[in-house]
Amino acid sequence: MIKMRRPLDLGLEQIQNLLVKMGNLAIQSLDLALKGFFDEEDVYVQLRAWSNTILLLSEEVEDRATELMALHQPMAGDLRTLKAYIKVAYDIERYGRYSMDISEIKSQLGEWDIIPNGEGYAFKELGEKVQKCLSMSIKYLETMDKEAIFELSQIEAESDELYRKNLEKLWESELPTKTIMAYTLTIRYLERIADHSSYISESIYYAITGRRVSLR
Repeated sequence: MIKMRRPLDLGLEQIQNLLVKMGNLAIQSLDLALKGFFDEEDVYVQLRAWSNTILLLSEEVEDRATELMALHQPMAGDLRTLKAYIKVAYDIERYGRYSMDISEIKSQLGEWDIIPNGEGYAFKELGEKVQKCLSMSIKYLETMDKEAIFELSQIEAESDELYRKNLEKLWESELPTKTIMAYTLTIRYLERIADHSSYISESIYYAITGRRVSLR
């Protein structure tokens, strides 16, 4: 016997697909933001466009979720998922915004001295860790795997340690002020992106289990 799908199920699937679409664009955004920063390229216009697209999709997620709540009076489990999806949409929107912010530093500060590799800093390593956090959070959104999210917690903790290490070294350095500001802002934005990857994983866990967990 074929089980009929509820209209609510279809609506939940459509929202999940929207979130994954947002997430994939956020992944591209961070990749481009880091390339622009390390290669000294101006990528702000493209990242502003992508950030605005992610914002519009976020608003669509909220509208669709609100409509489903009003029309279908979802039970506890479905209501929990809808609430989690609204929160995840906000977190993904922040991914896009922080990536755009990284690209805007160049226009805000102008040119600064690039810190070469091998100077005891770990900027690219931090970027790679945060890229992995972001990608994993979107993967979990697709799979809704409540056990796998704890893997992200370890990587996010490693990114926090790299953030602190880089920050301390920057403030102890005698580099030009503009260079210190550019790198400090960039690693701060990366640290915030990693935080939001944890928030997404926590929301997924809550949607699946009904239990709240802190990964930070």
